[in-house]
Amino acid sequence: MKKTFVLAITILSLVACKQEQRYTQNSPEIDTFKSVIKSYNDQDWDAMLVHYADTAKTYNNSSDIGLTLSEMVDYHKESLNNLSARGFLEKEQEYEMVVTDKGDTWVNFWGDWEGTLKANNKKIKIPIHLTAQFKDGKIVRTSGNWDNAPMVLALQEIEAMNNLLPEENRAIVNNMYQSFSQGDVPAVLASLDPNVVWMEAEGNAYADRNPYKGPDAVLEGVFSRIGEDYESFTLENIKLHEMADDKVLATLRYNGKLKGNGATIDAQAAHLWTLSDGKVIAFQQYVDTKQLDEALNK
Repeated sequence: MKKTFVLAITILSLVACKQEQRYTQNSPEIDTFKSVIKSYNDQDWDAMLVHYADTAKTYNNSSDIGLTLSEMVDYHKESLNNLSARGFLEKEQEYEMVVTDKGDTWVNFWGDWEGTLKANNKKIKIPIHLTAQFKDGKIVRTSGNWDNAPMVLALQEIEAMNNLLPEENRAIVNNMYQSFSQGDVPAVLASLDPNVVWMEAEGNAYADRNPYKGPDAVLEGVFSRIGEDYESFTLENIKLHEMADDKVLATLRYNGKLKGNGATIDAQAAHLWTLSDGKVIAFQQYVDTKQLDEALNK
């Protein structure tokens, strides 16, 4: 009787152990899929493919259209066209392995994917669920499911900005001049691309730091110095002219009074603005530098 009882306990223990192994968060298969994720982040396609069976198929947001290994790599490479950076974030990744009643081995992954758009440096974060079926230590099938709407909307927004009509570009520049006249410098800076290249006219005292790269450089090297040097400084008789290649030409006059010597200016000027995606990416000033220099040194 005692031997029978011990045997029953042993059998139950073995069954329990077998059942426990049907779900785990620590297995060679999970380690393999972690390597796949790392290879994806590193764009090391050869290292990624080592873990797949030759006949493996990948299904992205679809149960009907499966990609071969070469098609999967092409898909990943193509996605890089619009992105300057992308990958799965290491924080809060979750893995689990499940063995089904039929004996199939699946590894599930949950994590956040983040990509940075080339056109506007906007970051898109998307939660993603991936699942991979393993046979003999190799991946034979993967499925990925995620909400692609944030990326689609962001790309549509970029396309819309790229298709801005000339009058829309002029409206952006006009709003900048209005903001400047109201003393709203932050609004002006907000219209500049983070990588804007700003050029003051040769011979202008403020051209000493050309080229100004980025809004902060423009603020410190141009706008702040105008405020330090001039008691008053206004832009008058502004006229905007339609140009090709996303350019806007402004003809205008500078009217100002210097703090140091009280000299005044009434100088003819022109500004050439270049825009992309609704932001200014380049600025070139043309102005009567002789008059400005004479006023400063009067």
